Amino acid sequence: MKTKTIGELLATERQKRGLTIAQVVDATKIQPNYLTALEQNQFEKLPAATFVKGFIKSLADFYGQDPLPLLATLRRDFKESAGGKLVPREFIRPVLKKQQIWTPLTMTFLFLGVIFLTLISYVAVQWYSFQKPPLLDLTTPEENQVVGERVKVTGKTLPDAIVSVNAQPVSLYPDGRFETEVLLPKEGTHIITIESVDRRGKKSVIQRIIRVKL
Repeated sequence: MKTKTIGELLATERQKRGLTIAQVVDATKIQPNYLTALEQNQFEKLPAATFVKGFIKSLADFYGQDPLPLLATLRRDFKESAGGKLVPREFIRPVLKKQQIWTPLTMTFLFLGVIFLTLISYVAVQWYSFQKPPLLDLTTPEENQVVGERVKVTGKTLPDAIVSVNAQPVSLYPDGRFETEVLLPKEGTHIITIESVDRRGKKSVIQRIIRVKL
């Protein structure tokens, strides 16, 4: 059984008493267009919710009724909007539903987005790893170090790289460490060039300026 709206309840009470709109207006001082809109549930034609509740209380008092059940019916069917107007709840609910963030569809898109970003990140890391030159860390000699004619050169690179010091090949330990000596029989400033080339042909070069003092 369909329950009556607030407008239908008010119209029924007026009609049961055989009253016209004009008679109710004279007694309650509610504007006729507001009373008609209220009985026809045309709340878009009514003022703010505060005034509408006041109309209902005045009508309930005039009809000799308790206003609380009427106001409860009003709350059941209508909700106060941000602007203070009464809006049918069937218009409010779809809006609230749309505002739900974590819907199954949203979660699906979020999951796919995470997978996509993970894949992109993996590809980016692999591309960067492929493009960057091999690791080359030189331990000795230090920059501008004063040395004798025999200069010890030590460092570390990739285990499968090819290392040369002043264009001379140097053997590697299994972990990528290398160690060799360079003979510089003349005093003065010299440049030692260390080069590491990986399997892709990518190259890292370090140059150290040293001073030989015999």
